[in-house]
Amino acid sequence: MTKLYEICDTALMCTFKAFGDFKVLGKENVPKDVPIILVSNHLSIIDPPLCASAVGKEPRFLAKKELFRFPINVFLKYYGAFSIKRGFTDIRAFQWSKQQLKGNKSLLVFPEGTRSNDGKLKQGYNGAISLALATESILLPVSVTGTETCKNYLQFLYPKKMKVRITIGNPFTLHNVPKDRNKSFINSATSEMMMRIANILPEKYKFNKEIYKENFFIYTKKI
Repeated sequence: MTKLYEICDTALMCTFKAFGDFKVLGKENVPKDVPIILVSNHLSIIDPPLCASAVGKEPRFLAKKELFRFPINVFLKYYGAFSIKRGFTDIRAFQWSKQQLKGNKSLLVFPEGTRSNDGKLKQGYNGAISLALATESILLPVSVTGTETCKNYLQFLYPKKMKVRITIGNPFTLHNVPKDRNKSFINSATSEMMMRIANILPEKYKFNKEIYKENFFIYTKKI
């Protein structure tokens, strides 16, 4: 882990211990000694550090390019983040992500591409699945709730009345991958990935009330 991340993580956990309420469920589901892609819903600016802290593996992040302005870009670089241009394929970010998925690291991806404006899970982009396909990485679904009350960075220091719950689901891999790795497969696997995130979200955060059983999934497989 970067030194800056360790300092910030320790400080954030201290503020939550003193002023907030932060709990992690499913910690035992985190695969050991392998790189993983974390895929999570996205509610607030505080989601990245809390999700990374919950999982506990050396974290790396993708953050929107608009954040990388001096002097914040220096902080983000040493924190473990890399800029990504949203809305189209960013080859630089993709190649950087592939390099990070070596050793015992985790890469945090928010497939929705932005924060949800109403708290409900949205349709996901296919970048995480494309990356898992290219690196044969394990994917780990994560859900976060309660952070939607965080509206500014000052609340990192004083998370009063913030009741955050992070649930870590069962890890999964891609399954029944066709030889041509076509776009239809990638889109279907992306939909299944979002369903796995939905399965570990409370009903008020879901796009529907369905609970998807394991035999429903065709292109992803629990491990």
